[in-house]
Amino acid sequence: MKFLIFFIISLLFVACHDVAKKQQLEELSILDKRVDHIQREYEALKKDNVSEIIYTMKELKYRVKFDIEDDTLSIVMAKKLDTYNRIYKKLNLSETYGEKILFGSQKVKNSIANLMNDIKNGDGDRANYDKFLAFENDKVDNLQQIIDDMTKLQKDNIRAYAQVKDAVEKFADELAKK
Repeated sequence: MKFLIFFIISLLFVACHDVAKKQQLEELSILDKRVDHIQREYEALKKDNVSEIIYTMKELKYRVKFDIEDDTLSIVMAKKLDTYNRIYKKLNLSETYGEKILFGSQKVKNSIANLMNDIKNGDGDRANYDKFLAFENDKVDNLQQIIDDMTKLQKDNIRAYAQVKDAVEKFADELAKK
């Protein structure tokens, strides 16, 4: 009789553990898919030619800086140049976001894979699996926030760039003619 009770309790314990294990693996699979989605979003953002815009802006900034004289700048143009410089700095910042996403997403994918293997094999401290899962979830949430910030930053600044680009280019051409 004691053996039967012990056997039933053991079965219940193993069954509950298998349910938790299955749920944890499903959650990790979902996190892995979220990271894949973030990486695809990043690849799509890279296709927006932001690097080319930054390079063009950098060249134009140096042309203006090289040719400008104190008496050739109106207040209106000074404001446009200031806007242009702020856009340049912000777009450069979006490039650093990209590095965080690129390297961070790969690190998260590796740690998710390691945690999945640990859970499948029952390695490590099983009592902390949920803590580790929550930690990975936080890292994925942070990556999502970075990609969201990068998207907004690029869209806003590319729009602003389009508004001042022609005026600054025309000003740089006029300076070069003097």
